[in-house]
Amino acid sequence: MDKLLEILRSIGVNFEALPSVSNIGPGWLFGSLGAVALSIFGISLGRTKAVVSLLSLYVAFAFVGLFPYFNTIESVANLPVDKYWIRMGFFIISYAITFIIFNLSFLRKRLSSVDFNLISILILSVLQLGLAISIIASFLPEEIARKLFSDFYVYFANSKALFFWAISPLPVLPFLKGN
Repeated sequence: MDKLLEILRSIGVNFEALPSVSNIGPGWLFGSLGAVALSIFGISLGRTKAVVSLLSLYVAFAFVGLFPYFNTIESVANLPVDKYWIRMGFFIISYAITFIIFNLSFLRKRLSSVDFNLISILILSVLQLGLAISIIASFLPEEIARKLFSDFYVYFANSKALFFWAISPLPVLPFLKGN
């Protein structure tokens, strides 16, 4: 356990920055509600769709990073909208389209042969929520992200947090198969 804590501290995770449990406020309540809601969502999706959804997050984030036409869209659309809204919208649309395509493809049948238990679906759901929040927070300007996430900024809204949430599901997946 000490090794794990040491590794997390080396990549910038600061446990001392977490607000104490005795100071439960709206942030803690909102986070708890989000975790419960995502757990229920993950269970309702089922094991196959949870993995497909995680893969869709990765693909949608890659699309946003590789999409070369944001400047063209901004100039053609001529909307009074900040750039980060266009990126977030593109990410959400890319995620939805990718999720639908993966669900209709051979990938769904291939992944359905993998048998996950309830705990694994909950773990995948939490990691998926962290990744989705971190990706969306990465589109926001720093001052907006700091204000929105306040005490949790260091855990979701900076580049180290995004890196952590992006790689955290990968080493976990091999341990999640089987009941």
